[in-house]
Amino acid sequence: MIVLQASTAASEMTKPVICPKCERGRIGNIPEWCETVISRRGHSPPDERNEGVQVKCPVCSKLWTLIIE
Repeated sequence: MIVLQASTAASEMTKPVICPKCERGRIGNIPEWCETVISRRGHSPPDERNEGVQVKCPVCSKLWTLIIE
């Protein structure tokens, strides 16, 4: 089950996440203190419980899976 709840931002999301394929599309924003990691060979971590959210690049339309650890 996925639960969505509207809320205000707890911290300012100022660092853009750029699409690794086309390097032009912005997938989203994260706080300055966070970092993004691209998994090897494009696969998600081996733990089957790690289900993420799919996001689409607005420029090249490539689907990416966002996993929050």
